[in-house]
Amino acid sequence: MKKITWFFLVLLLIGMTATACGQREHPFKVYAWMSGKLDMPDDVLENYFSQAAAAGISGIYLECHGGYPTLLGDTTAFRDSAALVILRRAVPYAKKYGLELHAWMWTTNRCEANLLDAHPEWYQTNGLGESLAEIEMYGRKHYRFLCPNHEGVTEYLKDRVHELAEIEGLDGIHLDFIRYPDAILPYGLHASRGVVQDKVYPQWDCCYCEECRAKFQAQTGIDPLQLEDPSACEEWMQFRWDSMAQLADALLEEIRSCGKTASAAVFASPEESRKLVRQDWPQFRHADALLPMIYYPYYDKTEEWIETAVREGVTELSAAGNPARLYAGVLVPRDGGFARCIQLARDGGADGICFFSLEAFSRHPELWDALRTAVDSI
Repeated sequence: MKKITWFFLVLLLIGMTATACGQREHPFKVYAWMSGKLDMPDDVLENYFSQAAAAGISGIYLECHGGYPTLLGDTTAFRDSAALVILRRAVPYAKKYGLELHAWMWTTNRCEANLLDAHPEWYQTNGLGESLAEIEMYGRKHYRFLCPNHEGVTEYLKDRVHELAEIEGLDGIHLDFIRYPDAILPYGLHASRGVVQDKVYPQWDCCYCEECRAKFQAQTGIDPLQLEDPSACEEWMQFRWDSMAQLADALLEEIRSCGKTASAAVFASPEESRKLVRQDWPQFRHADALLPMIYYPYYDKTEEWIETAVREGVTELSAAGNPARLYAGVLVPRDGGFARCIQLARDGGADGICFFSLEAFSRHPELWDALRTAVDSI
């Protein structure tokens, strides 16, 4: 009897040790992001899905609405007609090769011409009073973000979720750009973008539209435009973190209500995310999975930062009581070092990994074998 008791005690201790070391309960999964295009030939589409399945990838996050969406049919309608075509073409290949298929949609970053014409008032305003409907932030024509506090925005985005969720065979919907524009770009991008961002400057700091200012002033009595250093005001930072988290949760809950897996691509670590893009993703409480984009070269980091950022994310999710799975988003290692990336993600406590993006394999097909070997090892 004592031997049996000790046996179960040892099993319990092993389980506790694994949990303490960051090992999660779910099997480790491997995913990939992929750009979806209307003009992609069927044989190319099938090649991507067949190769991904052979390499051990569990599922694909397929971009269906990006920075320059194509309008089909009635160009005055808000329906994501091109996204529906892209996804419906992909579903049979996902089913044929046993892959999960998630619709990857841009969320607050929306720049379709018909929306811009119909609702310019929905777009965010920077600290200089300039609307993102009118300026090109960082010189990017597509960099136009909707305000999470503006009436109509949430329902508009819910409609986009619903039309995607109607596609038979789709497993999930994946939110990208569920954040504010970069108040500060990731540090490794400053030189290439020709910016100096040693602090937060008003031309890149959002949102100061009348809706946000009035709502914040009603809560605190403070007009954020009158603050000498808005980023030093904890209440104003919290207001924006909460505003985006509320929008994210409304959409993630809507995805779940449609019977689909709800996920979101988020910035690399909770601390950097809150600082750079006003995104407090541990508070995205209705997500089934969160995918921090740990693109370490963009932050002037080494690959070891994958483990560090994952561990920070797992710790904050646990502290927030958020049960979402964490899949580490990493760039495809051009040297074929998939095993190293996977090990770092696992050591940090991730539930899986997601590689950006499958297009790299078309340029370097030898990487398929390296990925297959790395996945087989786990």
